[in-house]
Amino acid sequence: MKKLVLIICVAFISSGTTFAQKKSAKKTKKVVAKKEVVAPVAVKDAFQQNFAVTDAKWSKNYSGHWVANFTKEDVKTTAEYDADGKWVATRSTYAADRLPEMVSSTLRSKYPTATIKDGWKIERSDVAAYYKVNIQDNGVEKSVLVNEGGTVSE
Repeated sequence: MKKLVLIICVAFISSGTTFAQKKSAKKTKKVVAKKEVVAPVAVKDAFQQNFAVTDAKWSKNYSGHWVANFTKEDVKTTAEYDADGKWVATRSTYAADRLPEMVSSTLRSKYPTATIKDGWKIERSDVAAYYKVNIQDNGVEKSVLVNEGGTVSE
């Protein structure tokens, strides 16, 4: 019986040291260099016909479309094309003071106490172009849509 108790104690002690945590070496993060993505010729040709910009940075989005990021006339713009070079959408980012006058004046007349924060012009192949503008009206943040005709919707 003494031998059995001794064997159990030895097994218990040795299993505790076997499963004890060891201090592992410090893990380092691997830095992966970003590769320059090259869009297909059909996509680049279609882009050049629409925008005539040479310094665009290309990437591919989750749906497999090619996306060009560039700045033209101090407006940051993103243009999206499918693999065949067909234009899908364009999104241009505007600061509050850079929005077109038609959009600013429409918002000032509809929301006289509002502060315009920023906005985007969104053009898609399936709908008419519109502006999405963030405003603050009486302490409430709102996103307002304005079409090129001056019609406002919230």
